[in-house]
Amino acid sequence: MDERIEHVIVLMMENRSFDHLLGYLDHPSSRFPNLDRIKPSCPVDPDHPEGRRVNTAPAASYVLGTDPDHSHQAVMLQMFGREGTLGVGEPGMTGFIKSYARQIAHGTLRPQSWWERIGSALIKLFKRVWSWLTRSPGPILATADEIMRCFPESEVPVLAFLAKQYAVLVNWFASVPGETWPNRQYAHAGTSHGTTNIEIGFYTDDTVFQRLSEAGQSWDIYHDGVAHVWVYPKLWLSGVERFHDMDRFFADVERGTLPAYAFIEPNHGFGRGEGNSQHPGNNTIKGDSFLAGEALMARVYNALVANPALFARTLLLITYDEHGGFFDHVPPDHEVSNPDGIDDPATGFDFRRTGVRVPAVAVSPLIAAGTVDDTFYDHASIAATVRRRFAPATATLGRREAEATGVLDHVALLPEPRTDLPPFRRAEVTSAAGEAATGRRLNDLQASLVELAGAVRVARERVVMEAVAPEVPAFIPDPTVQEAVATGVLLPGSPAEQAVNEVVDDFTRED
Repeated sequence: MDERIEHVIVLMMENRSFDHLLGYLDHPSSRFPNLDRIKPSCPVDPDHPEGRRVNTAPAASYVLGTDPDHSHQAVMLQMFGREGTLGVGEPGMTGFIKSYARQIAHGTLRPQSWWERIGSALIKLFKRVWSWLTRSPGPILATADEIMRCFPESEVPVLAFLAKQYAVLVNWFASVPGETWPNRQYAHAGTSHGTTNIEIGFYTDDTVFQRLSEAGQSWDIYHDGVAHVWVYPKLWLSGVERFHDMDRFFADVERGTLPAYAFIEPNHGFGRGEGNSQHPGNNTIKGDSFLAGEALMARVYNALVANPALFARTLLLITYDEHGGFFDHVPPDHEVSNPDGIDDPATGFDFRRTGVRVPAVAVSPLIAAGTVDDTFYDHASIAATVRRRFAPATATLGRREAEATGVLDHVALLPEPRTDLPPFRRAEVTSAAGEAATGRRLNDLQASLVELAGAVRVARERVVMEAVAPEVPAFIPDPTVQEAVATGVLLPGSPAEQAVNEVVDDFTRED
């Protein structure tokens, strides 16, 4: 473990596959798996693979009219070409078009109760009526073949720039074939506690942040809006002094006061515009969230370049929590361990297979330009890398983290830091903040985060009233936000928006 790295920064974006963002990268190394050379395709009907097939093409748009299904049930269909599988055998990566066609026509494969199905139909109707009343544009019409479209390098300039100037990690996989929450949980805790889909509630698992505290090492979480990491109340029950807004991050970089570990959670689409997480559900009408995500990466990178003494001791890792339903040709066939012996009671999934491959780049002056690392990683590698570097004497976070490959163990580091550290200068990458929305239409992730914010608000108020912090509070929904969660619309100035803003302000105010 190279002790020259004194700071690790992780920026985890939302819901894009490796092929979708970097498959057509014009990388100088022959080791890079460029899709022009591989020419992968997917059958329209996986039961008849000899029928019509669709090739990948560098023709993706920032706007996709329907958010692809990324429930566990849908991901298994995408990987194995059939519904209801437990994931036995070799994934053929043949069900992506079928899955997206079903999502467009019928919605998610995730099982829903009768009242959830009725609620979903009412939400869709409410959103159409709201769009008509506010004269706001609706999502564009999506077609199933679009799930095969990938971005040319020119349309992802920041990510492509970093992938070529530093290291691109071409075998980084989501930890779970499922949704955002469980995959982010693996990055923090090395386990999703038996969940493959979003299961709203507080989680009791230990995290890498606690291991750092045990070792006397510093850590901070920087976020812009509601943060998923709030699912771990042990991190904030006794105080929120380690949670900050993004302005504080850039100030810490400028001052050289970064902690040992900095985790950045992007804006998931609260406040002005559609956020900067690049979640496809935030880009069904305009591509502002995607462009703002590129701008966020550029701003983080340029801030580090502007402080070369700090940057020389820093590793920046940018990755995505899950593939979001987009095509990727590499089957997740690496054998991994169930971290804690807990299978998913809803699906029977045993967590011995990862999710789909996602983009990942490692950035540091100690990394040679044009590096291609084909080591197998999953999100547990984040917790493993950080714990082994800064708190090696502490207990592991379960079997998956104990066995995970550490980035600093495999990415080759130079004897001396590079001095040719070009800033990113493309003027066309802007923040794309957008105007204040007339009504925030919530995708599934955003709705789950609104409900999380409400429960955090209730728990924080109870702690203040009772003047004592329980180890783990009960997850009590906040009735103030329930209408927004139920209707899928967060109205500006509403009590729900005020409640969300209140809890965000509570976590980001500086003493």
